[in-house]
Amino acid sequence: MTQNELRMETKCYDASEYGYLYGLNQKIPDEEFEKVKMYMKDFRRKDFADGIIKVTGRPEGYRCLEKDVPKVEEILGIKNTLEKRKNKITEAFKNPVEKRKLKDQSMTWLEALFTRGGTQPEQSLSRLAIHSTKIYDPDNSFKHGKKYGKGSLFIYTPHGMWYIINNSGSYSDKSKNNVQTPEGGCVGYRLMYDDNVDTLIRIVSEENEYSGEKLY
Repeated sequence: MTQNELRMETKCYDASEYGYLYGLNQKIPDEEFEKVKMYMKDFRRKDFADGIIKVTGRPEGYRCLEKDVPKVEEILGIKNTLEKRKNKITEAFKNPVEKRKLKDQSMTWLEALFTRGGTQPEQSLSRLAIHSTKIYDPDNSFKHGKKYGKGSLFIYTPHGMWYIINNSGSYSDKSKNNVQTPEGGCVGYRLMYDDNVDTLIRIVSEENEYSGEKLY
C-alpha cells in the first residue's frame, strides 16, 4: 500500500450499537464525495446510544457501516478493499507457519508502536475495565497468568487503546508499574485509536475477548 492510496479504514468502535464505523483515509474532492454521500452519515455525539461513553476512536464526522463499505469502494474505484485485506489475513491463518509468522511480526510492530509512541499515565486496571469498550486477552494469557504476575491485555477505552503487561510477579520490578492492580500492578502504554493498530491487535489476539475473573 502506498502512502497516498485511497482506502476505507475504521474510524471508531462503538460497543453499544454500531460496532465498527468506517471512513475514508484522506479527503477527496467534493464532487467525488457527493457520489458516496448517500452511504455515509455525519455522526454526532447525539447519534450514539450512550453519547460517546462506549466509543473508542473518532466517532464524529462522515462514517458508514461495514455493510456499506463495498458500495463506497466500488463507486470510488478503490482497489485495496476491506474484503481483500481481511481475506489476506484469513488465508495466512489457514497455514500454521504463516499464521505464527504474521502474529509474531504484528506483535513486534505493536510493541514498537506502544513503547516508542505511547504515553504512560497513572491509571488503575479496574477503572480501565469499567470504562472499556472491549478487552482482548491474547491466548488467554492474562486469564491464566493473572495470579502469577503474567499475561497481557489490549484494552479499548473512550480515551485510547491500552497495552497492558502484567508485572506483579515475585521477582518483578514493580517500580516500573503505572497501572494499579490488587496483585501489584502492570506496565501500561496508551495510544490514540488508529486503524492499523486496531488491525494488528486483532491479528495478535485473534479477537479473543477477556473471560477471566472480573477486573473491577
